[in-house]
Amino acid sequence: MTRYVAVRDRRLQGGVPKRGGLSIINTSANTTLSSLFGQVRSALGSHERFDAMFILCHGYAGRNLRAAVSMDAGGEGLQLCAEGVLHSNVARWTAIAGKVNHIVVYSCAAGNTERGNEGSTADGRYLMGALAIHTEANVYAADRIQWYQTHGGLANGRFEFGDWEGNLWRFPPSGEPPTMVSRAPVEFADVMAGTAP
Repeated sequence: MTRYVAVRDRRLQGGVPKRGGLSIINTSANTTLSSLFGQVRSALGSHERFDAMFILCHGYAGRNLRAAVSMDAGGEGLQLCAEGVLHSNVARWTAIAGKVNHIVVYSCAAGNTERGNEGSTADGRYLMGALAIHTEANVYAADRIQWYQTHGGLANGRFEFGDWEGNLWRFPPSGEPPTMVSRAPVEFADVMAGTAP
């Protein structure tokens, strides 16, 4: 039974090896969000929903728009598919509403909102909260730039994310404010190690 799905954008160096219960969807700058959503629904087959979706991609991070400085900040969206995941298109994720319980975002500063960026296109907490609402899933995203390595240092090696940098936030589908958590209910490393619940 397929319980998990890894959505990996090829612009993030590394790979996702096959594991039991894991579907793998690779995207690129040429993949549309509509195509991604169709692949997610196809991967489900006869099942109702995935326990978890892991989004593995770069985040638009490294600057504070309002302060016009480079820093360990982000919140401007995810470099996923041709369109990205942005404030202007996050509502499109209703295409997979109710198809996944948890979405764990391994992306730089996806859940970051610097003081003064509230309500702007650099409001990551708003964006991740909107993703949770539109997918009807709990979304987990960190507020700092994430570091990772590939197993064995190989370009096609599997990702090793280690501990979360910064704070990890849980964004509920109810639209209530996010809460800090120590980890997601299931993490990518759990699936890779065969210890996922």
